[in-house]
Amino acid sequence: MKDSFNKRHILSIGFLVPLISTLALIIILILNTQKTVEESVTIENEEFEVSKKIRFLSSWGGNDPYADTLSFVLQKFQEENAGITIINESLFGDDFLIKLQTDFASGNPPDVFGLFPGSVRDILIQRYQIADLTDVLKKDVKWYQSFYPNMWRYVTFNGRIYGVPLETIVECLFVNKDIFERYSLKVPQTFDELINVSKILKSKGIIPIAFNAQPEGTYIYQNIIVSIGTKHDVENPLKSGKFSSPYVKALDYLKILYKAGAFPDNYYSLTSKQRNDLFLTKKAAMIVQGSWFIPKCDPKTVDIYFFPQISNTGKKHLIYGLGGGTFYISSQAWQDETKRSWAIKLLKFLTSEKIARIFVERTGLISNIKIINPPNVNNPLRSKAEGFIKEADVLVAPPDHFVDRMVWEEVITKNIPYYLQGTISSKLFWEKAIKAWEENMEKLGE
Repeated sequence: MKDSFNKRHILSIGFLVPLISTLALIIILILNTQKTVEESVTIENEEFEVSKKIRFLSSWGGNDPYADTLSFVLQKFQEENAGITIINESLFGDDFLIKLQTDFASGNPPDVFGLFPGSVRDILIQRYQIADLTDVLKKDVKWYQSFYPNMWRYVTFNGRIYGVPLETIVECLFVNKDIFERYSLKVPQTFDELINVSKILKSKGIIPIAFNAQPEGTYIYQNIIVSIGTKHDVENPLKSGKFSSPYVKALDYLKILYKAGAFPDNYYSLTSKQRNDLFLTKKAAMIVQGSWFIPKCDPKTVDIYFFPQISNTGKKHLIYGLGGGTFYISSQAWQDETKRSWAIKLLKFLTSEKIARIFVERTGLISNIKIINPPNVNNPLRSKAEGFIKEADVLVAPPDHFVDRMVWEEVITKNIPYYLQGTISSKLFWEKAIKAWEENMEKLGE
């Protein structure tokens, strides 16, 4: 505004002092030219800086047990790679998946992200929104061979590798052993024992099992599914227009627990953090959780066990697979050669032996990266969880990895309270789920 005013003022008196006017105009032109050059440089610098920023998204944010360690290692990466900025947008729990799907749908996907196997990932691959890492991995033989080979099948789609798996997960029963000792209770190993223990704990004013009607709260339902079903039935939930029997029967077993008073009275309104806190603050005696929950627990007062088996086969079933620590590169980032090189470098860093050791020693994470010298693991729960993998007779990936994610979250999870309370029948429950799945498949096929 000041320059504009000066220009008008000089022009108004130009007829009196032509020489001064001419000089002033020349000066103004020079200043404007300099300003234009400076703006161009700034824009170019901004574009250059953008290419050296990597947006990272995972479920290891907020209250997640791995959040602090993730921040620590991302900072390490920045220190070792001057000029690169990692924008960590990780979120805790169910909010993560909402953001991930929204970002992809809006055309603004993260450059690098963590995601457990399942329908969400598979849809992104089918839409060519996740980069194919097969050639990069195969060319770097040392990197490729640093992973345990049995886990590649979980990140392979149509014969191509799309993700790099840092974290192996298991799910099991977490027990506040001090509560059990107080009432001289035996940790349940069968479903009948789980029912009896729940009734006793309820009579003592203790919440038997921390449970909520959110996707994370369905871990107990998923463990029941795995306990009563064959590996084939669990991994193929929808056959000939019907859900396989383990999914249907498991809901009935969940209802038996509900009628026995095993869950919090307000389970339907609890957040995932509130559910976890019920167990961590000793208001609940048990919780069904994953190995990633171990860092939150005090091994002096908490212990872990196989989920109580329901079938009479005598075999131990265990939910086992890859968790949110499986990393991918978006196709959009891959198409930018500069971002691609830094994204690959970040993946190699996150799945290096050095970083795997940090996660193992700081959090108890079960690593899918080979660590030559045994890491220093102080938490006995972590060692016990890893031992479950060797003890288990049947290893099955989480059931929610095989069901369409929208159906799992919007239909199955949300209708569980209505089924438990008797306001919706089993027939109508599964009709809703099947219809939603078929409609979603039709949309995807368009």
